[in-house]
Amino acid sequence: MKYDRFAPPAFLDDFTTQAQLDAWHDAVASYFEEGIAFNQGFDGVTSQFYDPTKTETTEPFEEPVIDWPGFPKLVRSQFPTAVQAWKAVDTAPNGRLLEDEYLEWHVIRDPAGKITRVSFTCETTQYFAFLATTDPARLLEVYKDLVDPAHKDEVALSDLVVGGAYRPRNKWNTTHGAVHLIQPNNNLYAEVQIAAQACILRKRDDGTPITESNELIRCSGYGEPGRSSDPKIGAIVNDKARQGAAISLRNPVALYMTNWKNAGGWKKPDGSPVGNYWRLVRGKPAASPTDSAMGLHLVYEVPPAEGFVVGDIRVGNRTIEYVGEIAEQISVGLYALVSGEGTFANPSFECGLFPAVFGPAMAAAPTVEQADTGKVLRGAKVPDYD
Repeated sequence: MKYDRFAPPAFLDDFTTQAQLDAWHDAVASYFEEGIAFNQGFDGVTSQFYDPTKTETTEPFEEPVIDWPGFPKLVRSQFPTAVQAWKAVDTAPNGRLLEDEYLEWHVIRDPAGKITRVSFTCETTQYFAFLATTDPARLLEVYKDLVDPAHKDEVALSDLVVGGAYRPRNKWNTTHGAVHLIQPNNNLYAEVQIAAQACILRKRDDGTPITESNELIRCSGYGEPGRSSDPKIGAIVNDKARQGAAISLRNPVALYMTNWKNAGGWKKPDGSPVGNYWRLVRGKPAASPTDSAMGLHLVYEVPPAEGFVVGDIRVGNRTIEYVGEIAEQISVGLYALVSGEGTFANPSFECGLFPAVFGPAMAAAPTVEQADTGKVLRGAKVPDYD
């Protein structure tokens, strides 16, 4: 099996020309080329990471889902209770910068401060910057589809594109909404590079293999220990690499909300169980209850006919006050592509060893320009913004 090209995330139909489809494929393929080059930069290594549009995926193959909870684990680990962690993100001046598990959100509250609507996104800056360059009119349409319906007619292209350049941190993607990811570490480039760099086998000074997720990520430098996402991606990929498999990412390559659910025990104000108040706005739902979805934009909102709002939902003797409690119900992830177990027998390398043209992800903080174009490796320091 070999893909013809890298398709848009979740097979979106935003692109209307062959030139757009070709250019998007080329952009994604360039990330794969860099990942392969990283692997080939190690002496004696045949890259186990590959581009599935150029290299055949042999049968049998598997398409494992690698997913994790959407609420930031680094924040959760700093507080004795979940409620304190949820509050910390909701009340932080730059809360979006704390949302580093490839999931970000925007909340709307009523005059009493109760949550009425929450928008969740895992779409990347790269995709929206590409759309701004190739079809600004469609960019505007997508924004209008994803912001609060009460304000969709207020969105103007001049808010999004300034001086001929796309502006990711515009008001409709910060204070007025969450259309796509803006936390610098949350980006498509990082997804591909983690999968690629985790294919390199690592060993301790005594020659024993490194397999524990956080030890592996400290050794390899492709992300930050303590997150839910980076260590899990790296550990699963590295395990497959140690089994000698060929490893890639399933088409379409993107970050996805794979599952979302109603937590047990959530009640309406009258004490009856809540309904399903999730609405998938962009992406593809799961084909069956046992499958995973390709969700890109998700809204949690009680229908007006119910007569109450999200902030009235009861959990035990309290009501939902912070978005984090809802974010905890979402899984975010990627789809891998694995085949040919036992094909490779690459050597292992000590910690801190990298190809001459590459370095560990935390070598330097990205510039604001790099962050705004999305090409940032996970674990990089967050740049200062005006």
